[in-house]
Amino acid sequence: MKYTSIMLSGGLMLLLGAGCKPSASDSFSIKGTIKGVDSGVVVLQQFDEEERTRKVLDSVVFRNGAFELKGKVENPEMMTIIVKPGNWVANVFVENSDMTFASDTAGALHYDYTGYGGDKGANLKDPVITGSSNQESYQTFDKEPQQLKFADAFAGLNKAYDAEKDPKLKEKMKLKFDSLGKLSNAWQLKWINEYLVKQPSSVAGAYILSNYYRMNSDMAIPEIDALLSKMDGAAKQSVYYRGILKRVNSRKAVMVGKNAPDFQLLKRDSSSFKLSSLKGKYVMLDFWASWCKPCREGIPHWKKVYQQYQPKGFEIVSITNDSRRSDWIRALDQEQMPWIQVADEFPVKNRTARVISQYEAPFLPFYILLDKEGKILVRSGEEKDIDQKLKALL
Repeated sequence: MKYTSIMLSGGLMLLLGAGCKPSASDSFSIKGTIKGVDSGVVVLQQFDEEERTRKVLDSVVFRNGAFELKGKVENPEMMTIIVKPGNWVANVFVENSDMTFASDTAGALHYDYTGYGGDKGANLKDPVITGSSNQESYQTFDKEPQQLKFADAFAGLNKAYDAEKDPKLKEKMKLKFDSLGKLSNAWQLKWINEYLVKQPSSVAGAYILSNYYRMNSDMAIPEIDALLSKMDGAAKQSVYYRGILKRVNSRKAVMVGKNAPDFQLLKRDSSSFKLSSLKGKYVMLDFWASWCKPCREGIPHWKKVYQQYQPKGFEIVSITNDSRRSDWIRALDQEQMPWIQVADEFPVKNRTARVISQYEAPFLPFYILLDKEGKILVRSGEEKDIDQKLKALL
């Protein structure tokens, strides 16, 4: 099982100031009701794809379970409504139109992320939303019978996995998750392809593809390019299209045949290491973390490879994705890896680490092999791909 490294951060900013009310054609109004909360505050949050932060687009005090949110958006976007007290949460595709929102706290799915520095609240179950064509399009995808079947199957597997006490059986169950995930991905990709042919300007289509690509960022570049080429109009102007395009262009910059970007990180003893200092050697970049079980399981293999090829001009640089230094140090003491060890940097709290982002490593473990001049020879999550290339070279 591969481990993705995707992290978000939160932040609030009031965007709307005083001014003239826009006309109905270029503004939105969301008239909402919620059963189970008589009074409080309702907040509309916008997620900034570029900065990966949240901003408050509107906030109102409400009574008798009714409220109205107003504002203006440049392009349709999926946003979050939060009702307080209680942090009752629902997502809604906001566009400049007259919209309605109706929900009930009964049946909401509660969550508690306080142990991870997050919030405690509940996701509202099946709110009824009208007036947004993009919301309707997204609901068509989200409520597809086959999509619901996959959701039920994953829920069943999760329940069985949590209940299983035997570690060996739990490991076998992970194979079922992988198998089901492949079937689900294949279905989603087919649906997205067909939908974009019919609705190339749909922002909802761009949003659905963005979510898919976030969880499958190792998909072939020609495949994602082909999907992007299907979009036009509002879809192409959306934050979702621009976000995917930025990621794809970043991947193209570190494809096989490109020069590996230089970087500088700190070793365990706080001395500085620079990748360019290894020019003249074949170098494998090993993206890993102490919490990544497949990463740890692969270490004995790489010890054998290192012993065999290091005298012939081969070096390994392991770049940890650990955010806690103590976890990294503990793993180094346990694993006793004889090659270069450095720690990636997290310039912004709760954001993806700097070098792993620069190299577009889609999951852990991930390996990148460089030639003596620093050109990328192999990008892979499979040990055998590196082994075969090293055998041919050395």
